[in-house]
Amino acid sequence: MKHWETINSTILVNDAWLRLTADTCLIPNGQTITPYYVLHEADWVHVFAQADDGRILTVKQFRYAAKTVCIELPGGVIDKGETPLCAAQRELLEETGYTAAHWQPLGKMYANPARQTNTIHLFFATGLKLKARQQLDASEDIEFNFLSLTQIQQKIETNEFSQALHIASFYRALQSLTLNTNK
Repeated sequence: MKHWETINSTILVNDAWLRLTADTCLIPNGQTITPYYVLHEADWVHVFAQADDGRILTVKQFRYAAKTVCIELPGGVIDKGETPLCAAQRELLEETGYTAAHWQPLGKMYANPARQTNTIHLFFATGLKLKARQQLDASEDIEFNFLSLTQIQQKIETNEFSQALHIASFYRALQSLTLNTNK
């Protein structure tokens, strides 16, 4: 499959959170598309943190753009110079106060490869211990809770666990764990 060629790229927004470009692209059939907007963001992490009793550690927070409260997996942005694993460990601690003794990478996936450049790195964490209080950013108001796999699936059905990327990470983690159990 042939790739698109970038003829020109104009930066429209460039700050600490994101870079937005308006690109001019030459596509394989010879047509030019302009503008083609691309959102450049840092990679993210999601943590599928499982307690000894099998329940999953979740976070609940208000999401401004959708004006709704979402239940999600712990996670966030990978800071510049930080490894995905270090970001996952930091985000779990900051959002919940928990640490994990064992970490397993479960792969990565694109957030939205049609318009965004970033990927989501998924980790499975076990051996959870409450080590500290939450260390939230000024814009964060996060509650955390442990939910069973069935409860999360029910909350997906009722749109309480409603972020598509977190749903994808949840099911990818379940699939990875099932595959590893059946080996």
